[in-house]
Amino acid sequence: MKTKITILSLTLAALFCSAALAQEQEAQKMVAAVVPFDSSGVPQEEVDVIYRMFLSEFVRTGKCIVVDRSKFDKIKEQQNFQLSDWSNNDKVAKLGKALNANVVVTGQIMKFRTNFMFITQILDVNSTEIISSADEQVSDVAVLFSRFNEMCKTLTKNLAQTQTAVSEDYKIGDKGPGGGWIFYVSEEGFPVYKGSGMVICHYLECSPTELGTMSWCSMDWGKKCCDVTTTDGVGAGYNNTANIIAARHRGGSLTISNCAAKACKAYFTGTTKAGEWYLPSRLELDLIYKNLRRDEKIVSDEKYWSSSQNRGNDAWYQNFKNGEQLCGYWDHLNYSGKNWNNISILAVRAF
Repeated sequence: MKTKITILSLTLAALFCSAALAQEQEAQKMVAAVVPFDSSGVPQEEVDVIYRMFLSEFVRTGKCIVVDRSKFDKIKEQQNFQLSDWSNNDKVAKLGKALNANVVVTGQIMKFRTNFMFITQILDVNSTEIISSADEQVSDVAVLFSRFNEMCKTLTKNLAQTQTAVSEDYKIGDKGPGGGWIFYVSEEGFPVYKGSGMVICHYLECSPTELGTMSWCSMDWGKKCCDVTTTDGVGAGYNNTANIIAARHRGGSLTISNCAAKACKAYFTGTTKAGEWYLPSRLELDLIYKNLRRDEKIVSDEKYWSSSQNRGNDAWYQNFKNGEQLCGYWDHLNYSGKNWNNISILAVRAF
């Protein structure tokens, strides 16, 4: 009986780990908004069918998390998005950001003489650049359905390009090539969203020293200081940092002395350059605490900023004395009179 219970426990544990891994992999996928197709010379009812068939095939690739159509329609209406705006990459990118998407997939169907041309593109919402495209020319619109599989493969194959192979294997606690401490290792790799698209990295290293103490942005508090989209996961800090710097801040212009993200972006070492380092996300900061603070690679009991905010736009930070994570709002309730300029920062680099 005891053996049966042990086997059952191991089986349940394996299933739990498998489910957790699948959930983590799903969370790391790029988010895509597939917008309704533009058309010329093709009846709208046929365009709608083509769009739905293409969307189904794109979802089937499993390469992206696709934004729900109802959510898309709601945001589109809120932004008063017009038909003529589809040709404006800046407006399309703005719509994608409002949907919390990394990329926007657009399509155009045109009739030219006796043929139909179908052009699809993937737009990077951060750089507004076209990072992938595919096209087909057919004599019958119905033939397109058999081409969607290859078109979607072509579109998505460059979304997660692997970086140049790392020449050395590292483990947690090692000195990294950038001079920092390695605090996260992934054999499978994890995606990091950058201006040119998505790259796959395998390591995270933390700056060997603090970069000083300062506010999260140009105001001296951690609450509602700017309108910015951030996330919490591994690899998310890079994009968070870029979004913070690009956001409109109500406290004035950002400098390396009044903005934690700006300071991290400007940081460099003898083997790295400015722009490679960033302010860690909430999960990345917790991994630094768990893998470096506990092993005394970092011995500080200071509080450190993350680049993540909660739903109320309060910036999260972590107390390295006890590992507790708090944000501006809750800390304000518990510790009135808190000086938000006295929170420290560590820079992170993914490779």
